[in-house]
Parts: sequence; structure tokens; C-alpha cells
Amino acid sequence: MKKIITFMIALFIGISTTQAADITLELCEYSDEYIAWLNLSAEERASTPMPTMCKQEESGLVGSSNSYSMERFTLQDKYVLGVNNQGITDDCWAFATLASIESNLLMNNINTDYLSVAHLEFMTQDSLYNPHYITFNRSLNSGGKLEYTSAYVLNYWGPVRESEMPFQTLVDVINSRTSINESTVTSLKTSIDVDDIFYLNNSQGACSENSINTIKQYLVNHGALASSIYFKLDDGYTNGAYYYYNGSNISNHAVAIVGWDDSVEVTSFTNNATRRGAWIVKNSYGTSVGDNGYYYVSYDDINICTNVVGFYNTDLNVSDEVYYYDDLGTNVTLTSKSNTNYLANTFTKLNSSAEKIDKVTFATSKEGIDYTVYYASNASLTNNVEIASGTTSHAGYMSITPKDDIYVTDEFSIIVKYVTDDETDDVIPIAMKGSSLTSPYRNFEVTDGVSYLSTNGETWIDLGSKLHAQASIRVYTSIDDTDVPTTVDDTGEINNDTSVELINPNDDIEGVVLGDTVSMADTGVDVENPQTGAISGISIIVALLLIGTIIYFRKKNKIFKI
Repeated sequence: MKKIITFMIALFIGISTTQAADITLELCEYSDEYIAWLNLSAEERASTPMPTMCKQEESGLVGSSNSYSMERFTLQDKYVLGVNNQGITDDCWAFATLASIESNLLMNNINTDYLSVAHLEFMTQDSLYNPHYITFNRSLNSGGKLEYTSAYVLNYWGPVRESEMPFQTLVDVINSRTSINESTVTSLKTSIDVDDIFYLNNSQGACSENSINTIKQYLVNHGALASSIYFKLDDGYTNGAYYYYNGSNISNHAVAIVGWDDSVEVTSFTNNATRRGAWIVKNSYGTSVGDNGYYYVSYDDINICTNVVGFYNTDLNVSDEVYYYDDLGTNVTLTSKSNTNYLANTFTKLNSSAEKIDKVTFATSKEGIDYTVYYASNASLTNNVEIASGTTSHAGYMSITPKDDIYVTDEFSIIVKYVTDDETDDVIPIAMKGSSLTSPYRNFEVTDGVSYLSTNGETWIDLGSKLHAQASIRVYTSIDDTDVPTTVDDTGEINNDTSVELINPNDDIEGVVLGDTVSMADTGVDVENPQTGAISGISIIVALLLIGTIIYFRKKNKIFKI
């Protein structure tokens, strides 16, 4: 009997509500002991201490697999740029995320100097003008989420260099000393490509040992990470350059984690922590505070490990075209009872010249998911060829390069198959339009007949018409003026493909009763004081009726401002 698929829509920060203990970032060659530990059952792993993850090397240099075991490590001076001052702006989130990109570029021997906070702010707000592009439903200088930068880089909106749009441009607009035209912002084009985005999202609480090790590995291998804390300069939780908060307030400020020091004593903090050690973070209040703008944040801080984002595998190899429908990135998840799920997007070629696929980028909700990526010509959903496969190493976004040259046809499809071995519900990332006036995703438009979901690769539902959602799959191509034939034979059009069944939007699927889309009334969304850094609410509630009951989730949505 086929497993039933159900859908549970959950608003979340990043991709998922994955716990720290569930995440293992594959940033090195695994040791034999660690591989054996991974092969244990979940119950056995819970009762067996995790061995050293990486094969040990003699070198302790940055980038080596065992550097994260050092007592102290910092990217300062060589792999991060200097401390900035956000001044009158609420753009801590932009400074922190761009610092992660800058750091990874430096580790890849690329120095672009500072990236433009002003451009990131302008491109992700819609209050200055009536934008011709779809962007986030937020006002200028109203704070932001770390994930806004994910959409910004994945869409090729940016980043651009500070010299192309200086920070003072933003300050002048905020002070109403000048105005800025939409075309001035949108005409700037990125020269920086980001392949992978790492998310570590946990419930509020002190850093677990596993999340500490994961963050350390990332710092060593990929550079700085953006994170968040509850922070006020005069709140009594700062002892010079040492900071520790263990209260009930959620994050309201973003910083860049650039290193660690395991030797920091608990007595270094105003409120004694319970264990030694701290993260070294770069703040954005200038060099007159902390230790020349840097702080030591305790591992016991209640927020520092709850919302972490990193951008890596960066270079200057920008593709000519990018195809996508999830304009604002992934913001909801489907919970499936099937351990095999397919997402697909169909695209229409943009140029008359040949276009070669450079990479396919797709969202993933957690590590350890086996994936297979397929290409199909003529928008088929079944007559396809495998172009890549592997296992996800983290939650966030991953990019793959096809194992063979693929030149897209006028209509084509990309299909991603997700497979897990466990019996737990599988979480599938998608993008959905927000229903309330205050939802950041309200400006996101959904297209019918382009995004599909299946549990068997044969019977598909249209995500657009059924769930008002899109699959988080992107294709990046380079134009080739030579007439190169595709490596995949043409197949039938999607509606004529006899091996494909498209579910009528009014029908049910595999014994599951799918209800109509349900939207909360705008008055049903609770908005807290933005100064607390939190906006709480339901981005959207979509369907699913099993025995006639609508199921939905509600979760905090964090805005970082100060």
C-alpha cells in the first residue's frame, strides 16, 4: 500500500526547524570511526558518544580538517574585512550576511573589498517606489531577516561592491537628503556567484556541543557566519568585550561569527556562564566599543546558535541566465509521510542561442537526504536523464554541476528526487505567497502549471493551482553562440506525456482529502513591537484535510534591527 502524503505548512526562519543535534556539516573527509557511528540506528547514536568527525591531518592551517579542534581560532585580519558602523540604520542583518560572503571570497583568494549594504537594503524593500521587480514586503530601514540575503544572491540581484553603491547613499536617503530611482538600484548587476547557503536553525537555548563543532568546522573551511543575539549596549549584559545573555528575549541584532576561544573563563561575563568558551564576533557599531568592535559571546548565550546562516563556494563565475519561480526564497515546508518525494519545475528558454546548464541549485530542509537531479527536454516530467546525485550535507541551498554537458531545449524540466531511509516525516522546502498584509512574502506571485510534486514520479500535483506554491529549484545557464545539440532526446509535451498523470486541482491525491486554500484574515496576525526584534504570525495556511481537519503551524519570525 502506498504511503499517504500529507501537507503541513510551517512558517519558519530559514529552511526548517532542524535541531542542532540533527545537523552534521560534511566539511572534511570523514574518519572511519565517524562513518561507523553514522551507520548506527538513531537510538544507538543517541547512546553512543560521537567520535572525531574528520580524519586527522598534521597541518593546523586554515582550511585543514582538524583546525576546529584548536583551543582558539580567528579569521580576523586575514579572512574578514574591518569593522563597520551601521550608524542610524537598522541594517545589522545586512552587515552580518555580507560579512559571511566577503569572508568566503577572501578564503577563495578573491578580494572584492566591502560589499554594498545600501544595495542589499534597497533591493529588499518596496517602500521607496512601486517596484517592477517582486521583492519583500518591507519598509526602508525596518530591520530584516538573515534569509533576505539568500534570495538576494540566488536571484542575482546582488551582491555588488560598496564602491558601486556606497553606504552613505543609504544614510542620505534615510535622512531624506536625497531620493533614489528604482532604475539606479536595479541597473547594478552582480559579479559574484554564491553556490551554497548553510542554515543552522534551533530552538532557543545555549549552544549544544554538536552545534558548536558544526559552527567551528564551517568557520575553518568556509569563513564567517551570520548569527543573531539579543543585544543592547547598555543593558547590563556586557562586561567590556564579553557578552552573555540568558534571559527570555529573543534575538534582535545580527553579528558575524569569525572565530572562537575555548579558554574564556565563566567569570569573564557579568552573569557567570556555566561553561568556558566563547564565540568571537564582529559587530557593526564601529571600533570604539568592545575589543575594537569585536566581542566574545558565551557559548551559553541563549540566542547565538539559534539562527545561523553562511554563504560559501563563492566566485566570480556569474552565469548569463537564471531560471526560478521562488523569487523570495523558500519560506514554508511540506511534511510528507512518504520517504520518496519529487519536486519539479518546467522552464521556457530565454534566448535563441544555445544555453548550457552551469549549475542547478535546490533547497534542502536537512542533512542526510539522498537526492537525484534529472533533466528533461520539452517540459516532460518522466522522460528524463539523471545529471547528478548525492547526499545533502546541511540545511539550506545546495548547487550541483551536471556530470555531462546539458544544453536546454525551448521547454525543459528539472526534477529533484528526495529520498530518506527513516520513517519520520520528510520535510520538503517550497515557496508560498504570504496571505496577510504584514507578510514579507505578500508581494511574491505564484504561477500555475510550472511547479509539481509527486511521491512516485508518475502522479503529479500542480503546486501552483493546488497549494499556491512553487518548487525551490533554480537553473543557471551560460549562452553559447555555437549551435550545440542537446544531450537529451526530445520527449512529448507535458500534457501529452501518457506516462504522466496531472491531478485536477479540484481532485484529491492518493486517498488524502486536500481542502481549499485557507488564508488568515489580516486582523488575525499578531505584530509585536518591532524594537523587540520579533514579528509573530502565520504567513499562510494551506490545506490539508485528513478526516476533515485543517492542520497548520505557527512560528516566530525574527526581524533584526538594532
